[in-house]
Amino acid sequence: MLQIVFDSLTRAAELSLMAVGLTMVYSLLRFPNFAHVESATIGAYAALFFSTTLGLAFLPAAVLAILLTAVLGVVFDKLVFGHLRDRSDIILMIASFALGIGIRQVFLLFWGPRPHFFSVGWGSALSIGGAHITPVQIGVIVTAVVCMLLFHLLLNRTRMGIAMRASADNSVLAEASGIRTERIVTAVWLLGSGMAGVAGVLLALDTQIQPNMGVAVIIPVFGAAIMGRIGNPYGAMAGALIFGFAENFGLGINWAPLLQTVGLTSADFAFIPAGYKEAVPFAVLIVVLIWRPQGLFGRVTR
Repeated sequence: MLQIVFDSLTRAAELSLMAVGLTMVYSLLRFPNFAHVESATIGAYAALFFSTTLGLAFLPAAVLAILLTAVLGVVFDKLVFGHLRDRSDIILMIASFALGIGIRQVFLLFWGPRPHFFSVGWGSALSIGGAHITPVQIGVIVTAVVCMLLFHLLLNRTRMGIAMRASADNSVLAEASGIRTERIVTAVWLLGSGMAGVAGVLLALDTQIQPNMGVAVIIPVFGAAIMGRIGNPYGAMAGALIFGFAENFGLGINWAPLLQTVGLTSADFAFIPAGYKEAVPFAVLIVVLIWRPQGLFGRVTR
């Protein structure tokens, strides 16, 4: 069980950083940005470029990659989404699809489909209570927790964070109150894309770097944001945590006693096959949305 907890926390840490950035952009601009997950891919490949091609140490390379990813998020907004802001949500959504495909093709062109790996040499796995956790997993979890704490402080203890929340609630009223909403939009793109860049570097450390690494997690990221109520950053964190635990606990639980109770099996063991790992959290998502269509942290509206 402890091993499942470690794996679940690692998965939740990776998803939460992307889900929070996604839901921030949605709360302000009101469109689902399907290209958001590609910021994770940009962060991973940028860190690879800075570390292998330019020969930088991993940590400086990761910091530069995250900063570059944040700036590119603003560039994409200025070049693509800023020109379409007065169009319908469908147009913006299709534009984000097209942008995501274009970003993946660039990485395929320059790096090809072959996966790449970071060699950080952070030591061997630690054994805790019979479970094993690697230094990379510890780094992923700690980094995500620190980022979430800093994000919480930004939202609640700074003028910028208060302006972000005001603009998300009512951008017209916020602008009438003297808040320069265009600056807030830029700040949200910087912060959201930067957090996705952090997630990309962490995901690459934990697994591998390849052009489809962003689109491979697009459904879990959106699922986590929707489960907590899309537009709510704290809900996105909770949704990512639920998704991470559902993926791993669903496969680690022996369902035989429950199935025996309803007369579906007489076997002593019944585990969900590993191929259905990604289906388990979506079953949980369906149940949650049937129970609370507005999401776990949403308010019922009339």
